[in-house]
Amino acid sequence: MHRYVGCFIYGAKTHFEKAIHCHDNFHLVGYLNKAVDKVRRREVREVEELKKTKYIWLKDISNMTEKQRIIFESIDKVNYEVSKAWRIKENFRDIQFRQKTKENAFLILANWRRSALYSKIPEIVEVVKMFDRHFQGILNAIVTGSNNARAERINGAIEELKRIGRGYRNKQNFRTAILFFHGDLNGFSHKTQ
Repeated sequence: MHRYVGCFIYGAKTHFEKAIHCHDNFHLVGYLNKAVDKVRRREVREVEELKKTKYIWLKDISNMTEKQRIIFESIDKVNYEVSKAWRIKENFRDIQFRQKTKENAFLILANWRRSALYSKIPEIVEVVKMFDRHFQGILNAIVTGSNNARAERINGAIEELKRIGRGYRNKQNFRTAILFFHGDLNGFSHKTQ
């Protein structure tokens, strides 16, 4: 995982001692997507058929165009490693986050892990090893169903403010803009005495 994730984990443990550490499913699937693309890039050197298929492997089957679905199905039948890696990624994506018990979550994650390692696809095995280092955080996310979608939305909105503003004269002006547009001022009431 990225370097800043370690800093985030350290900061959270330091300042929020009772918080449960969870890894966001969206980011975990992102790591698997990158692994699938690495497999495709490795195989494309030997298999002409895989050229110009990068985005097919990143899409859900339901979102593919008819042309993409035909290409996907023809490649999937040949059973290249990229197809196997894609299935492993999809199996992880299908894990239901918000399990009733930790034991149930553990079994689901352990079964996925076993099948991923069994594939012996180096790029996938690398991601599994990374997941192993963060196993408890992933397990917690599967049990609680927690994610950071709200924080991501807020961050995206702040980035949009920065882009629209084309820079701010100082930090205070930027902070004021953030609070003005995203500080929930609708509930603000001015009390007079």
